[in-house]
Amino acid sequence: MSTRIRTGLVVATAAAAAATTAVAQPIMDGQLDGDYPSYSSLQGIETSFGDADFGQPGFCNGSELNAIHIDYRDDFVVIFLAGNLESIYNKLDVFIDARPGGQNQLRHDNSDTDYGGLLRMGNSNENATDGLIFDTGFEPDVWISFTCGNDSNNDGAFVTYANFAPLKTDGEGFGFYLGSGSSGTNVLNGENGIQIAIDNSNVGGVTGGTGSSCGVDVGTGIEIAIPAFVFDWDFEGLEITDVSVCAFINGTGHDYISNQVMAGMPPMDSLGEPRGLDFNTIPGDQFARMGDIAKACPEYNYGACCLGDVCVVTSEDNCNAGSGDFLGVDSECQEETCLPPDCATDINDDGTTNVDDLLELLANYGQPCI
Repeated sequence: MSTRIRTGLVVATAAAAAATTAVAQPIMDGQLDGDYPSYSSLQGIETSFGDADFGQPGFCNGSELNAIHIDYRDDFVVIFLAGNLESIYNKLDVFIDARPGGQNQLRHDNSDTDYGGLLRMGNSNENATDGLIFDTGFEPDVWISFTCGNDSNNDGAFVTYANFAPLKTDGEGFGFYLGSGSSGTNVLNGENGIQIAIDNSNVGGVTGGTGSSCGVDVGTGIEIAIPAFVFDWDFEGLEITDVSVCAFINGTGHDYISNQVMAGMPPMDSLGEPRGLDFNTIPGDQFARMGDIAKACPEYNYGACCLGDVCVVTSEDNCNAGSGDFLGVDSECQEETCLPPDCATDINDDGTTNVDDLLELLANYGQPCI
């Protein structure tokens, strides 16, 4: 993890944060308490990063985001992400928009915390146009990265780590390592008052793959509580009234985004490289809003579509509009899905059946078949 950096904000508020967190937060244990609001968003797609089936609070063999609950209570932004995080140091990247300003596109000059993990997703340099772009209307102000795995220095025990950075509109924000924890009530306590808990025991929710699935009724996952002052780095007396969150499962180097995004996407495979990703190119909003209530998992009529010999995964309507051949909801593109069948009469393999094939046949008439 990266070196811890103290700031005036942290030093001035650490004692106050410790006193406040004792009474203001929900029970931090990675379990969905009854006083959380309903889902802000539900997942509607299978996970491309493995379907967990261990059922243990700590060690886990898959990553999925089934639902998100967002609340603001007693001067804390509280986020509950129902699901799992595989214990191989996959990353959960959480971006939070709770104040004016922020970064709709990640910059090149943010904090280098978490071994440059945040920078890995942003512009490659000040003149570059790459860098992850969020949906229009979402400009996150804070980034939290969370991960878990085996502690090789402690008999392979389950351990969690987290990092934090503000996303100032003009970049150049500070960032630091939040600390470590474990599962259940072994909460990760950051020196700026941020707390994170995980319970990896879920074996329900979405299944593994790239088709449609539903993340309903999952009551364990990753729980995050953030004091309001964390967003008020200029000591302006910031009042938080709206909170939006984009969260996704990423690779160990923040370099390969899965298809597990909150809010969810239509059925598709992993998104891959974050630096070239523009969420505006994906149908719907890939962020969830506090106060929204998801009534049910989204339904997508997505599947494989043959446009000639090219296969794409898209909606049935889009496929038909392009005069394609829709192969059914949740069908997938394989290597030979849209290739034409072999033509037995095309003896010389030139793509057509004509007199040349007849002459080829006559020239080899009576020869043994090999």
